Amino acid sequence: MNILTEPQARTRQLSLPRDGLLTGVSDEFIAELQLNGTFVEYNQQTIATAGRPADYIFCVISGRVDLSRRSDDFGKAHVATLGPGQWYGERDIFLRVPAEEEAFAEGEVILWTIPPDTLRDLFFASPAAVQLLFNFGILLAQKLATKNPAPATT
Repeated sequence: MNILTEPQARTRQLSLPRDGLLTGVSDEFIAELQLNGTFVEYNQQTIATAGRPADYIFCVISGRVDLSRRSDDFGKAHVATLGPGQWYGERDIFLRVPAEEEAFAEGEVILWTIPPDTLRDLFFASPAAVQLLFNFGILLAQKLATKNPAPATT
């Protein structure tokens, strides 16, 4: 893991994506959000360990992050692959529970990270955060709907 300094991030022209979860969020709030987080590099490393609360929420800036869960035979079952603009750890904004998945950097990966408490404080401090909070709510609702599809009606 390599924490990038602000000058390093500027030199590489790293920034949060303006789409996905940040769709409709004001540029001013995105800038404030970015300043409150940190860009971090990983290379073939575990980013978040299943069974432990995540220390931060992250957005993939470049590279791929594989998510896996423990299978019934205690092996790893691939769940998903996250790419640029996708987020992980969003439920930690609302709950402080152990992560269900392990997040692993496949090759070189750059993430933007922010502690859940810092993000929660921004939500309370800035009216411009309402759109981002709403976007997180949509994402969580979509995940719930996928896990628990509505029964078919006849």
